[in-house]
Amino acid sequence: MSDRGGVLVRRDGGDWSEPEVAAYENEAHLQQLIAGDPHRVPGVDRDALAVVELPTAAGPIDVSIVGRDGSITVVECKLASSRERRRMVIGQVIDYAAAVWEDGPDAFVAAWHGRGGPDLREELEPEALDRLRRNVAEARIDLCLTVDRIDGEVRRLVEYLNRVTRDDVGVTALELAYARHGDVEILVPSTYGGEIAAAKVRRSERSAERWTWESFLAALRRDEDRALAEELRGRLERLEVRGPHETLWFGAKPRGGIYFHLHGLRYAPFQLWVNGAGDLVAFGNWTRYPQVANHAGFARLARSLDQDHEGPPRSVRLADRDLDELWDAAVECAEAINE
Repeated sequence: MSDRGGVLVRRDGGDWSEPEVAAYENEAHLQQLIAGDPHRVPGVDRDALAVVELPTAAGPIDVSIVGRDGSITVVECKLASSRERRRMVIGQVIDYAAAVWEDGPDAFVAAWHGRGGPDLREELEPEALDRLRRNVAEARIDLCLTVDRIDGEVRRLVEYLNRVTRDDVGVTALELAYARHGDVEILVPSTYGGEIAAAKVRRSERSAERWTWESFLAALRRDEDRALAEELRGRLERLEVRGPHETLWFGAKPRGGIYFHLHGLRYAPFQLWVNGAGDLVAFGNWTRYPQVANHAGFARLARSLDQDHEGPPRSVRLADRDLDELWDAAVECAEAINE
């Protein structure tokens, strides 16, 4: 076997020979290959987005990947095969993920756009953008170690990190053997940790079950609140559907809300929650969507909740509100913010 990566090439009928190039020019070369084809990273979908050298307080991330579902993966590349360098990539990828969390979602979105990525506020669906922001705020960031060779030590590190991190954070390794011969490029991917990370995600999804309408009603403490929720749903269903969005979008238990997309339009004026006391509460969405954040169309809705659409929203017990005024304001708001 060749000592230049184990790849041999030949033309039809010719002799086997080593490729002209069997190594990366530098780590930037590897970064560009991953950014151009991010789904090679375990757990990343084909339509994911990627940028290189995204700046953080801890330094630039080699490759940052955002899935269309709002997932985030931080990729750190190391070509040197020494144990010291291999251990270094572990510390760096954790440090960069921590910096993304510490910098916060607004900084991440701005840095992404600054590195030439599409504006995530426009590129992602509202719920995916909401998940992205929550993923950053709650440190739900996947890690991928891209190395010259996946050996026993790398596998051990990946297994350990998956064991000690939370179920909704996956840690994987990626090896991309590279060769070039003439105008033909050869890429041989090998991965480790994908099945381990997927099993963790399945556990996380089971523990983060989404609301259904029935489970939401069951979580409410009082019959009065259940009646109010049913009344709002009935009003929603009587509206003409003009947009492509599901009229109700269900968040994850226990802290997620139920978003009311009036007329099936993209931006929901408000959401319903169950608070810690089991009460039905309403929460205005004037800071939820960056595209329409603090939009003047939220003004009347905010006033109906005794709040200011230019300030932070607060949850309000629905039983304490004038339901007709709230609903009329929400209909007016949906028209205005979805123009």
